[in-house]
Amino acid sequence: MTTDQLERAVPIAPLTAHVARSELSAAPGRASRLAIGGWVRHPLHLDASHLDAMEASAVDDFEVICTLDGSHGFLPSARTVPLRDLIELAKPAFEQRTDFKRMAIVAQGRDGYRALFSWAEVFNSPLGQGIVVAYDTAESHLPANAGPFALLARHDVATGPRYVRGLLSVELHKLW
Repeated sequence: MTTDQLERAVPIAPLTAHVARSELSAAPGRASRLAIGGWVRHPLHLDASHLDAMEASAVDDFEVICTLDGSHGFLPSARTVPLRDLIELAKPAFEQRTDFKRMAIVAQGRDGYRALFSWAEVFNSPLGQGIVVAYDTAESHLPANAGPFALLARHDVATGPRYVRGLLSVELHKLW
């Protein structure tokens, strides 16, 4: 599926600066869409079928390692797409050639947990290749507390601090 086809297939709707409290507290159910928004030209609401239309890969070995108490185990095999591909689809709303230097990327889960990334980490570092969105498919599901979307920073030393379960949104923020 081309970028143009995917953009036409995805319902475009404006996003607020942060996910609404009602979405965070509605958590026994799992959000069926992932929002990509903030400082972008084309806010997106994606479901698993949109991600399946992209170039996805499998992650079989993601270990959640916390800074203070070590390993919390492994996630089951999951399909993933690079976060940078999703951000590129939403088309950051850069006004000047160097605006990327002023960008922060915030991923938020349904429990309100947030993880922060810089533009350089995602787009100008080997780390960016391992910053991926994992998602439920018909063949495999993330654990109930993790899905249907989760953000994984696979190349972090301690992977737990930026592991976002129940990923609801990824927003781009202009810092100055």
